[in-house]
Amino acid sequence: MATTRLAPYLGAPMRTRVLSNLMKRRVLAALVLVFAILGATAVYVQAGKVTTTYRTAPVAYGTITQTIGMAGNLAPVTEADLNFAAAGTVLSVAATVGETVVKGERLAAQDSTVLAAQLSQAKATLSSAQAKLAQDEAGPTAQNLTSAQNPVASAQVSVNSATTSLADTKAINAQLVAAAQSIVDQDNQSVTVDCPANPPACSIDEAKLATDLQNLASVKVKAQQSNDQAAAQLASAKQQLAAAKSSLAATLVSTTPQTIQIDAAQVQIEQVNVNTLKHQVAGSVIASPIDGIVSQVNIKAGQAVTGGGTTYAIVVYTPGAYEVTGTVSDAQVNLVAAGQTVQVTPAGSTQALLGKVTLISPAATISSGVATFGVTAQLTDTSNSIKPGISATASIVVKQVVHVLTVPTSAVHTSAAGSTVQILVNGAPQSVSVQVGASDPIRTEILSGLQLNQVVVIAVVTSSVPSTGAGTVLGGGGGGRGGAGGAGGGVIRAGG
Repeated sequence: MATTRLAPYLGAPMRTRVLSNLMKRRVLAALVLVFAILGATAVYVQAGKVTTTYRTAPVAYGTITQTIGMAGNLAPVTEADLNFAAAGTVLSVAATVGETVVKGERLAAQDSTVLAAQLSQAKATLSSAQAKLAQDEAGPTAQNLTSAQNPVASAQVSVNSATTSLADTKAINAQLVAAAQSIVDQDNQSVTVDCPANPPACSIDEAKLATDLQNLASVKVKAQQSNDQAAAQLASAKQQLAAAKSSLAATLVSTTPQTIQIDAAQVQIEQVNVNTLKHQVAGSVIASPIDGIVSQVNIKAGQAVTGGGTTYAIVVYTPGAYEVTGTVSDAQVNLVAAGQTVQVTPAGSTQALLGKVTLISPAATISSGVATFGVTAQLTDTSNSIKPGISATASIVVKQVVHVLTVPTSAVHTSAAGSTVQILVNGAPQSVSVQVGASDPIRTEILSGLQLNQVVVIAVVTSSVPSTGAGTVLGGGGGGRGGAGGAGGGVIRAGG
C-alpha cells in the first residue's frame, strides 16, 4: 500500500495525519455510495406515478362569427369598355394609358366619310317610304289621278310613234333589199349572155355579180337589224303603256289595308337603318362616358378596326370603388344573401376592407361535375391605392351572434347523442350535456347547460416519471393530449 511504501520516509506526526485523511476519504466515499443507492431506490419507487393536468377556461360572453371564404380579383365598380360602333380606319388617338380624363373628353376618332354618305342615302330612302305611306293612306286625289293619267297618254303616244316607225322602217328596208336584188338579177342576165361566148366580158360580169351578191346580203342583214330595232322600240313602248295603265288602275282603286301595312313596315325598316347609321356615325368618335383613368389603349392611328368585339379599343375606370367576384360551393350558396358583410383582404395587405354582397348567380357553373355559384361583393371601404385586377381573399359573414355565453370550441364534444362539455367537480372532470348554437373555429355558443364563469375542461395533459433500472438517476418527462385554450384559462393539477 501507499502508506507502507511512504512509512520509512515520514516521521511519526506526519504518518498520523496521512492515515487520518485516508480514513476520512474512505468514510465519505462509503456515505456517497449509500445515499446513491437510497436515491435510486426512491426514484424507482416513484416510477410509474402519473400526474394529471387539466387545461381549463371559464364560460364567458363572446361574439361568434361564421364565415365562408372565397377568392377573386378586384375590379372597378365603374368601368367603361369602349369600342367604335362600326368597322373602319382609326383617324386619331388622343388617349394614353394612365391619363386622367373627364366625362365627355374625346379619346379617339374614326374616318366617318363613308358612314356619313350612307346615312344621307338612308334618310332619303326613309323620306320616300314615308311619302308613299302618306299617299296610300290619303287615297287617290285629283293630282294623283292626273299624275297617273299623264304617263298613260305619254306611253300611248310612244306606242303609236313606234308602230309608225316600225312600218316605215320595214317599207324602206324592203325597197333597199329589192333594189339590191334587182342589180343581182341584172348581173345574172349579163353572165348568161357573155359566158361563155365572150370570155373577157364574162370575167367582168362574174366579178360584178359576186360583189353585188355580197352587197345584197349586207343590205338584208342591215334591213333585218333595223326592223328588229324598230320592233323592240315598239315592244318597249307597249310595256311602258301597260305599266302606266296598271298604275292608273291602282290609283283609281282605293288603297287596301294590306298595302298600308306593307308601307308602314317598309317605313319601320328604313327608320331602323337610319338609326343604325346614326349610331355608327356618332360611334366614330370615342368619348369618355365617365371621369376616370385610362387603363388600356389598344388602337393607333391608321389601324383598321372592326366594330364591337371583346377586345376593347380603350378602357377607362373610376378609381376608389371596387368589387370582387368569387365562387362558393352548392352546399354553401344557400347561406349567402345579398347585403351580408364581407371582409376583403387585397394581396400584399394585412388590413381587411369591408364590403357587402351585391350579387349571387342564379344558376351554377359546373366544371368536372363540381357545381359552384358566383358571388360578387362591393367594397364599402374605398381605397385609391388598389390597382384593378389585384387578387384578394374574402370572408363572407353568414352569421354573427354578439354577447352570448361561449366556451372554447375545443371544449365541446359532439356525438350522435348530442353535445357535452366537461367541468371539474372536486378536482375531477364530469361531463355535462349542453345545447350549442353558433360556432366558429375558436368559440362555440352555449344555449343551455352552463352558467357564466363556470370552468370547463378544454384539455387533459398526463405525465409520469419514466421507469429505469435501480441505481440510475434520470430526469422526468411527460406526454399527453391537449387543445387550444381560451382567454382566462388555467391549469389545475390532480396528483395520485
